[in-house]
Amino acid sequence: MTTTGPMSNIPVYDPTVAASSATSSSSGTSASDQTQNFLKLLIAQIQNQDPMAPMDASTMTSQMSQLNMVTSMSNMNTSMTAMLNQMQSVNFMNQAALIGHSPEVAGNSISFDGTNSVVLGANAANPLSSVVATITDSSGNVINTADLGTLVAGMKNFAWDGIDSSGNKVAAGNYSISISGKNTAGNSESPTVYVASPVAAVSKGTNGDSLLTLVDGRQINASTIQQWIN
Repeated sequence: MTTTGPMSNIPVYDPTVAASSATSSSSGTSASDQTQNFLKLLIAQIQNQDPMAPMDASTMTSQMSQLNMVTSMSNMNTSMTAMLNQMQSVNFMNQAALIGHSPEVAGNSISFDGTNSVVLGANAANPLSSVVATITDSSGNVINTADLGTLVAGMKNFAWDGIDSSGNKVAAGNYSISISGKNTAGNSESPTVYVASPVAAVSKGTNGDSLLTLVDGRQINASTIQQWIN
């Protein structure tokens, strides 16, 4: 940093003023700040270069190219972040339209309301025969069984209307279901059980993903849904 001397307005170097100026200078880290800082350094480098060994023009060009690349990448990251936020907002609004519809999610707990049938699913990894679904109450007592026959690999849907083995409607409450069958080797194998429940609410997760709260009390991530019923 230079100041004006007392004689003939000759600029002289003042280290105190230079230190103060350096402290008050911008320390921003944005692409714009970095560009301004680079240009200041480049001008100072050109002004103070050795006349007998001037700075190589190719070096300056390379530095400018690298700066432009960094600036472009910073702008691209900003644009991509804005685009991602917009896509998450659109996805959230689309998920909100699913309130009242019933997804099937892996689990063996059934919340029976005493009136409406519960849609269930069995997702078999391999073909199974002699498949039986068993429904028990909260105490482990068998309420009813259903013969599902033969299952091919994949998802098979069925429903429980809340009827016990005596043909009576059970009370509203929590029940459990288990499914088992025989594979081609004759060994017991249990397909993955799925239970459907209507969506009661939609909320945003910490990562911007959609969380669905079901009528039966479960809160699930939308990505875990295997199948929609209605």
